[in-house]
Amino acid sequence: MESQTKKRHRRSAEERLADLEEKQRQTEMRLREQLAKIEQQKKSLQENPRVKREREAQRRSLMDRISRLVPDWEPAQILAAIAEVRDRVGDSRPALQELESHGNALMQELKPRRGRRPRSAI
Repeated sequence: MESQTKKRHRRSAEERLADLEEKQRQTEMRLREQLAKIEQQKKSLQENPRVKREREAQRRSLMDRISRLVPDWEPAQILAAIAEVRDRVGDSRPALQELESHGNALMQELKPRRGRRPRSAI
């Protein structure tokens, strides 16, 4: 039985240079991500707690209304629908105003009802 020895492959200067450039790119990318995270933390610490609560309440309200409008849709489907509308409308002012008025009407229509629910609704 012959034993085969593997020859050592010496990398060329171009290969080593390409590896170093890739390593530098990855390091810069990680550094940018870390800086963005630090900026986000600074921003959240500087933010007014009242404004933060209001924004969170608006987000919860929007998510509740979306789930009422299309209860069986997955989040990816909702996101795709929004992207499709954005692509269709673009920067058209009249279309954006029409979407805003329709959206405001839906927000009022899907507003949660105040008070106790009757037993028949449960």
